[in-house]
Amino acid sequence: MIHIFDGAMGTMLQAGGLKPGGCPELMNVESPDVVAGIHKAYIDAGSTIIETNTFGASRLKLDHYGLEDRTEELNAAAVKIAKQAAGNRAKVAGSMGPTGRFVEPLGDLPFEEAYQAYFEQSGALARAGVDYLILETFIDIQEMRAALLACHDAAPGVPVICQLSYSEDGRTVTGTDPQSAAIILSAMGADIIGVNCSLGPEELVPIVKQLAENCDVPISVQPNAGMPTLVDGETRFPMGPEDFGYWAPKLLEAGATYLGGCCGTTPAHIKALAEAVKDMSEPDRHYDRRLWLASRSRSVCVDKDLPTVLIGERINPTGRKKLAAEVREGSLLSIKKEAVNQVKAGARLLDVNMGVGGIDEAAAMERAKSPSSPMRRSSLTRAIRKRSKRACAFIRDAHSSTPSRPKTTASTIICRSPKNTAPQSSACRLQTTASPKNRKPASARSAKLSTKQKKRGCATAISCLTHSS
Repeated sequence: MIHIFDGAMGTMLQAGGLKPGGCPELMNVESPDVVAGIHKAYIDAGSTIIETNTFGASRLKLDHYGLEDRTEELNAAAVKIAKQAAGNRAKVAGSMGPTGRFVEPLGDLPFEEAYQAYFEQSGALARAGVDYLILETFIDIQEMRAALLACHDAAPGVPVICQLSYSEDGRTVTGTDPQSAAIILSAMGADIIGVNCSLGPEELVPIVKQLAENCDVPISVQPNAGMPTLVDGETRFPMGPEDFGYWAPKLLEAGATYLGGCCGTTPAHIKALAEAVKDMSEPDRHYDRRLWLASRSRSVCVDKDLPTVLIGERINPTGRKKLAAEVREGSLLSIKKEAVNQVKAGARLLDVNMGVGGIDEAAAMERAKSPSSPMRRSSLTRAIRKRSKRACAFIRDAHSSTPSRPKTTASTIICRSPKNTAPQSSACRLQTTASPKNRKPASARSAKLSTKQKKRGCATAISCLTHSS
């Protein structure tokens, strides 16, 4: 079945009275008729799924307006408006966008704090009765992981759509390629995986194709109305409804069955899209299920029909007194040298062991896979911010400006505990816990991360092990 999303919300809110610098989500309680009118316009145009006006309604985003204590109220109000507008003509997806901060170690946002923010928002949306939860316009796979875990725990049984935004080089601005995203998110139990924003439909066709080839869940796509240009100080999207509709069949043929629009699109664009695919059938997809290992920026396939994959295992303090002493002292010099030398020698995977008695091994592992020094972290942040301005200067349609990506890592890292023979990162756990059907509802009294969840998130701060098999 082919599903049609709606289009841009921000520009239409501005046309409906949202002042520059105002909080879009506040209109859910101050101007509900405006929000309802936007929903109805998209439904009349052919949308079968409409998104709530809650893109920035997490506690961390509402804090910018001093509205963090109204998180539940604003999310619930948005769902009520959308459901009343939809009636029995459309489903409602609860929209959640990025926090605007990088999760550690790329930024200063602790993984658990990100998880808590999404747990609160997804819980509010689910209690209000959404049919889907949609995580959209994310640029950091680590933040997406925190949000997806939170959605599964706060709203068990509600399908979750995960959409990243990609730059013209085919990666998110923090370095994740579509293949790695599909492998990681499908292993974690995302119900629908897709892409939205930043690019026009033509540029998203190959990204949709890569997503469809690397997972067996439905694919979604919500392009901008072409590539944005700056005219007289204003952001403009050049693609009209007819041209936008022209690309809809190509996106469908690439593998997407959930289609809609993002920045610059209007009800007219959605109508053209819906008309273009109304007589088409779902595309045939072939997914070759194999064992994959994926980091933030690279994927490695391990299969009997492929060449042997070399694993570097020298980062192991067992029987190496000097390395053990350095790990105990907090020095990472030898670890970094070993990693670089093994990659140069042909290793595609790195097995990292921080098993030294008398230390906090989890903390040591965090240090081992984080940027190597305060100087390196600060230069990385500067590079991200600099590229952010180039990549996202034109994206202003109710989306926060987004930072950019560091240099990609050369290998996938396997984090191993000395007491076990199996990798102690997210991979093996994801294989057995990915299905939402196996998850138990989180306690209503606490949204605290379990030890397993902390490891699942922290293990992938820079690069990690995950798989789909």
